[in-house]
Amino acid sequence: MTDNVIYSVLEFSTASQAQNDYRLQQKASSSRSPLSYYVAVALGLLCAILVTLLLFQWILCRGSKFSTCASCPSCPDLWVRYGDHCYYFSVEEKNWNSSLEFCLARDAHLLMFKDNQEMFPLRNFLSQDFYWVGLRNNSGWRWEDGSALNASRIFSNSLVQKCGTISKSGLQASSCEVALPWVCKKVRH
Repeated sequence: MTDNVIYSVLEFSTASQAQNDYRLQQKASSSRSPLSYYVAVALGLLCAILVTLLLFQWILCRGSKFSTCASCPSCPDLWVRYGDHCYYFSVEEKNWNSSLEFCLARDAHLLMFKDNQEMFPLRNFLSQDFYWVGLRNNSGWRWEDGSALNASRIFSNSLVQKCGTISKSGLQASSCEVALPWVCKKVRH
């Protein structure tokens, strides 16, 4: 009887061979999807552009004292931003009490200012002759909040003129029943 001997060769991969196989797999998988790489880069650039535009818009809206910027969320539509406040210059006309009610219903008050520094720039927005402001003569000229008028004097030529108006030339008294446009003021949010 003859004995047949069978030989077999077993190859075990070494650690360096396994690393080479893994690298080949990684290279093959990355070369298979260049589209996903370009999509990721494009999305990253798009995000960077959007963040830059939002930052620019924020700087633009915060940076200027005067703004009617429709996309600035700080003042309602049809209100003008000046500094930290929003102003509404009406186009319709009402008496002083109705004007006050209009402003209060919008979480605002008729225009009040403590000094001429605020009054002078706002006069540039006045298109009519006179606008109601939050000033009344009840034992002396006082603002809506009860504080005394100390910024400037008010011109009055009659004892029935008990409510304050503003025009391009300054403050003037008027009868509270006269229908005039008005200015509301509120803190911007």
